Amino acid sequence: MRDHYPVVCHRELRPRWRWSAWRERRHPLIAGRGQVLVHNVEGAYTTGTTDPARRTAVTLVDVRPGMSVSAHWKVRTLHGGGFSVTVRLRCTVVDPAEVARSRREGSPWNVRRVLAQDPRPRGLEWKYSPGDEDLLRLALTAPLQARPTLRDIAGVRVELAEVSVWMRYRNDDDDNEA
Repeated sequence: MRDHYPVVCHRELRPRWRWSAWRERRHPLIAGRGQVLVHNVEGAYTTGTTDPARRTAVTLVDVRPGMSVSAHWKVRTLHGGGFSVTVRLRCTVVDPAEVARSRREGSPWNVRRVLAQDPRPRGLEWKYSPGDEDLLRLALTAPLQARPTLRDIAGVRVELAEVSVWMRYRNDDDDNEA
């Protein structure tokens, strides 16, 4: 799984006379199985064929259904130690042009990053004791089932697949991972 799901690759095609333009002419982006090219033609995003002279950018988007994306958190307990929490989502791109547009406009588009920035798992720190894995799993599953990510991701349907919780016996301060 790539770190930047659903965008596989993005290339700006303007200005035409920059030093990396030769790379785009010799090695153009080609959509593989389960991928779609989204062309930016003067501000309009399209997945169809376009005039190469009018394109300003091209984005390669992964459109395979049910892609698994996960994030990991460390949740500290009341009496030392902590829990390791893994949330796994199933994601499907329903509108690749909207994904490319949101990437360009600065809106959330990277599913992994949006999931890692979700404050709901961190809000449960210091509320559970060692051995309360099932209670923590239930406390996370209910809000994540209703709304898997804190912010909507344009063009991507996100569904909760599973929440895994297990006890960590070491008390280390590792950062949360996405």
